[in-house]
This record gives sequence, C-alpha cells and structure tokens, in this order.
Amino acid sequence: MRQTNFAAPLLLLFFWLFSLPALAQSQISVSPNDNRDYLNFTLDNQLKVLVISDPDTDKAAASLDVDVGSNADPKARMGLAHFLEHMLFLGTEKYPEAGAYQAFIRASGGSHNAYTSYENTNYFFDVSAENLTPALDRFAQFFIAPLFDETYVDRERNAVNSEYQSGLRDDGRRIWSTYKRLTNPQHSFSQFNVGNLDTLSNDEPGVLRQDLLDFYQRYYSANLMTLVVLGREPVTELRALVEARFAAVKNFDAAPFHDPAPLYTPGTLPAKLDIRTLDDTRELSLSFPLPPAKDYWSQKPLYYLSSLIGYEGKGSLLSALKARGWANELGASQGMDLPNASSLVVNIDLTEQGFEHYQEVTALFFSYVRLLRESGIDEQLYAEERQLNATRFRFVEPSSPVHYVRQLARGLQEYPAAHVLDANYLLADFDAELIRRFLAPVRPDNMQLTLQAQDLDTDQVDPWYQTGYRITPLADAQLSQWRRNPAGDDRLSIRALNPYLAQDLELKPLAQPASPRPKALLSQAGLELWHQQDSEFRIPKADFYFSLLSEPANADAQGAVLTALYTRMVNDQLNETLYDAALAGLSVSLYPHMKGLSVRVSGYNERQPVLLDALLQAMIKPQLDADRFELIRRQYAQELTNERNDTPYSQTTGELYNLLLPQWSSEQKLSALQSITRSQLEKFVPRLLANTRLRVLSHGNRQADEALAMAQTVNQVLRSNAELAEPASINVVQLSPQDALVQTLELEHEDSAVTLYLQGQDTDLGTRAAYMLLGEMLSSPFYNELRTEQQLGYVVFASSMSLLNVPGLALVVQSPVADPLTLEQKMEQFLRDIKPLFSQLDAAALAEVKASTLSRLLQKETSLSQRSGRYWQELDRGELGFDSREQLAAAIEALSVADLQRQFATLAERSLLVRSFGKSIRAEFKAQETNRRADTAISALKAADAFVPGA
Repeated sequence: MRQTNFAAPLLLLFFWLFSLPALAQSQISVSPNDNRDYLNFTLDNQLKVLVISDPDTDKAAASLDVDVGSNADPKARMGLAHFLEHMLFLGTEKYPEAGAYQAFIRASGGSHNAYTSYENTNYFFDVSAENLTPALDRFAQFFIAPLFDETYVDRERNAVNSEYQSGLRDDGRRIWSTYKRLTNPQHSFSQFNVGNLDTLSNDEPGVLRQDLLDFYQRYYSANLMTLVVLGREPVTELRALVEARFAAVKNFDAAPFHDPAPLYTPGTLPAKLDIRTLDDTRELSLSFPLPPAKDYWSQKPLYYLSSLIGYEGKGSLLSALKARGWANELGASQGMDLPNASSLVVNIDLTEQGFEHYQEVTALFFSYVRLLRESGIDEQLYAEERQLNATRFRFVEPSSPVHYVRQLARGLQEYPAAHVLDANYLLADFDAELIRRFLAPVRPDNMQLTLQAQDLDTDQVDPWYQTGYRITPLADAQLSQWRRNPAGDDRLSIRALNPYLAQDLELKPLAQPASPRPKALLSQAGLELWHQQDSEFRIPKADFYFSLLSEPANADAQGAVLTALYTRMVNDQLNETLYDAALAGLSVSLYPHMKGLSVRVSGYNERQPVLLDALLQAMIKPQLDADRFELIRRQYAQELTNERNDTPYSQTTGELYNLLLPQWSSEQKLSALQSITRSQLEKFVPRLLANTRLRVLSHGNRQADEALAMAQTVNQVLRSNAELAEPASINVVQLSPQDALVQTLELEHEDSAVTLYLQGQDTDLGTRAAYMLLGEMLSSPFYNELRTEQQLGYVVFASSMSLLNVPGLALVVQSPVADPLTLEQKMEQFLRDIKPLFSQLDAAALAEVKASTLSRLLQKETSLSQRSGRYWQELDRGELGFDSREQLAAAIEALSVADLQRQFATLAERSLLVRSFGKSIRAEFKAQETNRRADTAISALKAADAFVPGA
C-alpha cells in the first residue's frame, strides 16, 4: 500500500481526542471550530434536554423527539403514529385554533414540520431569534394538552389519505412496501405505516379519537422524549425557558416499544424478490440481516465495511463492473438499525447487459467479500478513516439551526449526551474481531436478493401500493457456486491509502484591509475574476467556481442534450480520481446550464489546483469511448423518461419553467437524444469550446495571487484558441394582461394538480419586494383554507415565485378528490375571499409582515459554502455589488400599505395555469374549459416577441 505522512494529521487527532473533556462545562465533546455554548440536563419528569447558546444566530430553533414511531402502530390501526403527528398541529387547550401555530411560526419568519419514522417521531421549528419564547410556549403544548378535536380528527384522515395516494406512483415507496413482504408478518416492521381512510376508519363516532388518546397517553411520555433548543440567550436562560414550559409534560414511565419477534422467520432466507417498477430502471439489491449494531456506535463496523464495498476508485467492485459494462452506480450502507437486528445493503444500478448477467454481478460481489475477509480488515485503513473523521469534526461547519436541533434531538436518543455532537464522527480503537463478526453473515445463504425492473414477471400484488412482485427461493446450485467459487477478477483490490488527504490545514494570512464582498481582480476580453478571501468562517477550505459561457450549449434541444452528455462523459472519466478526493473532503462538479456549463471545486484548498488541472485536461481531451457513450446516453434517456413519474404538482410547476424560460422539456430532450451519435458529440465539443467567455469566482481560504493563478490556468487551457463570444443573457417570457393562458399535461397519476402562476408587471425592486410580501401574506391562509378546512389534498401551498429577476406568485394544489377545474375555481374564490386582508391592512400589520419576510430574506449564512453559493448566483445575475439581499430588504422597508394594495389589485392580470387531470377523470373533463382559452403550446409562447430580461 502507498505510505502517507501522518504526522500533522495525527497531531490534530491527538488534540481532538485528549482535549475534548475541557471544551464545555457539561462535558460535551465540541469541535474546536464551534464557539457555541452547550448544556445538557434532565427535567424532573425525566425529559432529556440539550440547550445551545449562539449569541450570533438570527434564528432560534427547537426539536422534540419521541422514541416511538410506526413500530408501535396497532395492527388494526396501521398509520396511527403518523396520524397522531398530523393531529398535534391542529390545536391545543391553550392555543385551540387550528392553523394558529402554523400562522404564528410563519409570521415569526420561521418554518415548521415533523416526521414519523419506524422508531421515532420528530417535531421541529425555527423562528426569528427574538420570537423563541412565544414559539416554545406554543410548541410545548403539543406534548401537554393537545385537543384532538373530533371535527379535525375526521378531516385530517383525508390529509393522511392524500399523502398516501400522492405516493402511489412513487417507486421509492412502492419498492419499500414490497421489500418488507419478505420480513416476518408478525413483526411490526412488515406493517403499512402511512395510513389511509381504511386503516384510519372513523365509522363509529369517537372511536378513532379514543385510539389517538390511548396511543398518546401510552407513548407520549416525558421519559421517552428528548428536546434540543437553540437560541441567542445564555444557556442558563434557555434552561429556565425550557423548565417553565416543559415541566408540565407528563411522565407515564413508559417503556419504549421493542418488537421481540425475529425480523425474518426461520427458513425465509436465502430468497429472491422480483419487483416490477414504474420507472425504467434495473437495480440489484443484496441485503444481509446482521446482529444488532446500536451498541457499537463508536466502533462503526458497518460504516467501515460499507466504505470499502461502496468505494468507487481504482480496484473497486464498481470499477470492475463498469469495465464489463454491467453497472452505472453502486452504493453500500447500513440498512436497518433496530434493537435486535441490523443489516448491510448493497444497491447496484445495472445496465441492460448487467441485468442479464445479475448472477455474475452477484458472484463478483462475493469475490470482493472474499477479498475483504482475506486482506480488507486493515488497521491502517481504519486509522485513515479515523483521521478523516477527526478532520471533518475539527472543521465542521454549522448547519442551519433547525436542521441541527432535529439531528441532535434524535442523537440524544441514540448516544450518550457527552458524544451527541461527535458520535457520527468518532471512531474508537480498531477491533478486527468485531468487524469480522459483522462480515461473517454476509453469505449467499443469508441473503435477500432483490431485482427491480419494469418488465419482470410477477405473481403477487402488494396490497398497499399495488406493486407486482414475486418471491422465489434461490437455487442450491447457485448458492453453492457463489459460496465456493465466486468469480475472480484481477482488477479487484482493497483500496490504497488516500493520496488526497489534506496535510496543510493552515489558514492563510488575511490581506488588509479585508474586503466585505468579492472584488474584481481581473477583467479582460473574455475573462473576469472575482475574489474574496474569507475573514468570517476561518476554515482551511475554499470554493472555486467558473462558468464557460457558450451559445451552442442551449441554442436548441440538441445542443442542450449534447452539452449534458459531454459533462456526464467527463465526470464519468474522472470518477475514480474524484472519488478519492471526495473522501478526503474535496469535491469537483461539472454541470450544464442555460448559458453554458459551470464547474465548482470545493473543500480543503490545499489540493484544489491539482484536481482543477485533472478536470481541465479531461475537458479538452474527453475520452469519448463508444461503449461508455452508449451506456451514458441510455442512462440519461432513462432519467428523462422516468421524470414522467414525478409527482403531478412537481411536473405542473416544472412545466412553468419550460414555458417561460429558454430551457427544454424532458420530452424535447428525449426526442433529440434518440438520434444523437458519438460522432456528433465529437464534432460538438470543439464548437462548444470555440466561442466562449469565462466568469470566475474564488471565495475562502485563498489569497488573491493564488486565485489569479487558478483563473489564468483555466483561461489558458479552455480558451487558448477561443474567439470572443457575446455575453449570454436569459430572458423570461412576458405574459400578456389580455390572456389567461392554460397548459394541460397528461400524466399517469390518479391525482389532479394545478399550478397557477401570477406574473408581476415589472422587474424593479419595488415590484419584487411587493411580491415577496404577497407570498408571505397568502401562504398561511391559503394552506389553512384549502388543506386544513376543505381537505383538497396533502400538497397545498402558495408562495412568491421569482423566475430569475421576474417576480411572481404561485398557487399549487395536488388533489385526489377534486378535478383541475374545481381546483381553479377554489383558487379564484380564495383570491376573492382574501381581499379584506388587504383592504383592511394597516401600517402595524404591514410592519409584522415585513419583519417575517425580512427574517427569511436576510437569514445569516452558517457556512462558507452557503455564502459562496449566494455570491455565485448574484454574479450570474449580474448583481456585481453582491448586496442584492440588502437592496431588496430596503425596497421592502420602503413599501407602503397603498403600494401593496395596488399590487394585489392587479395580481391576476397576467396568469398562466398548468394543470393535469387525474387519470381516471381525464376523459370526462378533457373537452371542458371554464373561463379559459384553449391550451397554449410552448412554441407559441416562446415565439411571441415579448420577453423580460431575467439575468
């Protein structure tokens, strides 16, 4: 194996391991890059709490995790835990109005949500920092005195059912439900967990409500809860806030639910499960039930094994499969993590040829497993993983407050409080025997082999998602062959030590004076460079973006497809190299867009120039191998085809972009793709690179001379013979005030969907500011009326919708119970009914709306990459002051009541409606139109000589 100098990183690891206990009074292991204060404690009712003080945050957040989920659903009430999660948002004794909590969170510049998984249920919110106390007071009441109002019990069943029905064509849900058909039917893991009108029947008044109360009073006990709160206040004040509001949560001394039944009944495995998919896909999944792994969170044996099996560099299983033309992608991970069982799951995305040879693919997998047993349990590799994780933790960047508290609330259930922050990074001493113990059951006779494809023969149907499947035993002869003589391949090897590990983690001396925003370092014919050395986040990382602006990249659908194929071929060519870099904290991505193509190089800055050089050489000398071209072309065609199975509302909303922006629909790209050849791509690449402009951004731990050198390298390699192109611009179709346009999509889904887009009349800051406020004001009442009260569907929302710099508003509903004509009428009625909200608007109410909008708009970035991403977007839009948020905020502050009333009065003058009829009602309504003219084709809209400059 390649030897690496570990001296500097080991000093870092030594510092991390031996300085942790001194980092916080509460003895929580905290990253040296984390300046927040932490305090963990337990209330008298046994509710475990962690409070986090961040004086610089502009968002406060909280999450409460209940250690029960769908695992405890009664067999006669499948989906009850999920239904209860919905009900807690619909009123409490102290705050009885349904929708009041949501409206308060929204008005406080925040967001809220919850999820129910197999083992837990998690509730969370964020608000502007000054609103933490009233938000926490409302939140606590969920767990003290929810109403479970009988009226909403009956109504909210429909929302759960809508959520269920919206997923009937989601292959992820369909496959997961069918996957469980092999597990023990007596184990709760095998049960349906979403819920629908049948499992949540309410035929007898009060029965369903009583079932909710019984479940709540049995499991929603303080001793099964963990709470994390993050705010500006000192930890002592945060503790007092929590104690005053959560001490009243009742403790029933509940025992957590653990199903003692075996996950698989004896004799079930080995077995083969065939699943017929809706998507055009070919996937092989190999799953192995293993001993419980929860107690080994610090050693992580499955993490170690998964990292080797899922490796994509030289010598990997994926590389061997790609060399044979059998696979596109491979992933390995821990599957289940239950108290009495875990699993290892390997998913392989197969080519058509690989699907025909799935048995040989499986044989290669077991050949790699044999190699693991012989030489893969290696202390040096484990030490390298530990070093990588220590570095990640040392320089971990804060996530958003709401994401952070959600993660930690669950972590408090899983890990000791002292390690709740570093549990996912910590790797304890190497234990070869422990790793072997988890590798031992990875055998053919302990395997669930699952094939997924559109054209598989099946003989059974999953009762919940109507998915065809078949279960057959694996033949003894095949098992024997896999066990005794797995196919060998001299290309297989255990990975070497990583050559991209960062050695230089020093921060560059700051230039003086520090620049508050990126500055133009270079502006010459065809090349502009903007640079800012970071002085705020202070980590040894940087982001380097460049965009190659090229007219052929998006001149027509064929150009867009050829550009996409080019970027995919280059990324595929570099995959082995880039995978090692990614493991070491470096990433490189090449992607197409409406103006050309872009590159982002991010992570530890030390080795970025090396990776950049490798990428540039691949870009100018792409290996357009005939076999790889055809495989990548087919994979791209599959992805485009499968977009037809996206949710109806995402397709109707996506169609807006196709209609109004210079981009091409999936169908147009698919049509162009069918006839494209490798020869065409070879001829296209020089044309793509021939007439270009280069726009570059450098941000992070990099000095100006280094940024200049990297930009000049890109320019010399990619533009050495390029002619100067005109600057690319993106225009948005301007809707006419005389027409209300409609576009109908024919989708294979039983739900109907409508997206109503209302375009602003101008692109000035005042109009953009007004539409942000309109979206803020309409969001909660639209959701409350059409979802909570009318129960039209699970997906219901209204929000501002900017297309580049063109303001607009979108009203969206996906419904299993109403056709698009009805949904349109409901939307129009809502806009009529909401008029008093604007006619009666006063300065005080407007000030509250402005405050919540500004809280969202000006939310502080928590990481270097977030800041870089905003800079890059502003640069792309030509906002070279890099202060677009501040300018928009000033415009919001300047708006008067009369200004907003004028904008609302003209809101519906420029509209475009995209709809899809549910499959079963399409024929009935196909010929009907109400107050709208016939469908307007994309070509007709884009042919109109009416555009608004977007960027």
